[in-house]
Amino acid sequence: MSRSRLAVLGTGLIGGSIALAARARAPEYEIVGYDHDPTTRAAAEGALDRLFDDPVAAVAGCDLVVLAMPVDRIPAVCDLLEPVVRSDAVVTDVGSAKLDVVAAGERAFGGRFVGGHPMAGSERHGIDAADPALFDDAWWILTPTQETSSTAYRRVAGLAGALGAHPVALDPGTHDALVARLSHVPQLTASALVDVAATAGDRDALLELAGGGFRDVTRIAASDPALWVAILRSNRNAVLEALDRVTGSLTTAAGMIRDERWDDLAGWLERARRARLGLFAKPVMGAEPVALALLIPDRPGVLAEVTTAAGSLGANIEDLRIIHSTEGGRGRLELVISGHGPAAELAGALGGLGYRVEVAPDAGLETSG
Repeated sequence: MSRSRLAVLGTGLIGGSIALAARARAPEYEIVGYDHDPTTRAAAEGALDRLFDDPVAAVAGCDLVVLAMPVDRIPAVCDLLEPVVRSDAVVTDVGSAKLDVVAAGERAFGGRFVGGHPMAGSERHGIDAADPALFDDAWWILTPTQETSSTAYRRVAGLAGALGAHPVALDPGTHDALVARLSHVPQLTASALVDVAATAGDRDALLELAGGGFRDVTRIAASDPALWVAILRSNRNAVLEALDRVTGSLTTAAGMIRDERWDDLAGWLERARRARLGLFAKPVMGAEPVALALLIPDRPGVLAEVTTAAGSLGANIEDLRIIHSTEGGRGRLELVISGHGPAAELAGALGGLGYRVEVAPDAGLETSG
């Protein structure tokens, strides 16, 4: 039986890891690829079944295309590939900013484009850092919209799952706001801390004395600058908003220190301590899964309406599938939500939008609608 063909365009850390993981865990795929850098192509030879020096040639006949180049290059690559990607092929990406990429992908490929972002990585970069286990137990965010084909979504979610990740759905805007706070601003903060330490007086003595805490907090400052400029440029508005919030919080702390308001400062630190412990001791995404199901009409915008409602409530969709009715006109949308509380809130919100939501019998929630 012939295998499906998976094309990975860009064979750095993420693309190379996808290729290696697919070779190890998804034998149904023949893996082909492309990278613009001849040195990277040479280093990536063993990770793929075949490597091309032309992206157009690489996608010929492919069933699934993964765009793994720097995020600011993805829109132009979508335009380049639009005439040559097979009409039934699915296209996804791994960029860490989604609004512009999804818009470009849908202009080129319509509902066959599914925005994606695996929440995995390293301060190291390049094919030499690629690891087939990179996605094990990682969250792989998918960003469906009203254009997204349910078949395309299932195919990309299936690939993410096969590589060891947990696919979760968010709308593109919610994704960009979240990663600005969780990833992009921390990167800038780490770089700022290193810059302050490295330019303050006796640099060598200071850095020799740096403890484990400083090393842990600033580890990601060793990441590739060119990659991060591309990311920050692509998510500029969300990053600026998050930076304003961090700046405001640090200004508040500076004011308390300046005015010697030590009790207020202790309260501020305690709130942060409790939030940090709560955030990682019992993460929202890792809560008990709750299954929801609802009948949906066959019309544009339904999937986006549901995922937007989930995103606005902070409810994480761990799994999603659409079962089409043989009678046509409607289908059944099945969701798996992390946590009873978020599932209950989402069920209520969807009931308010006119959907009848059914909850798994052991979920402890009432039916809404």
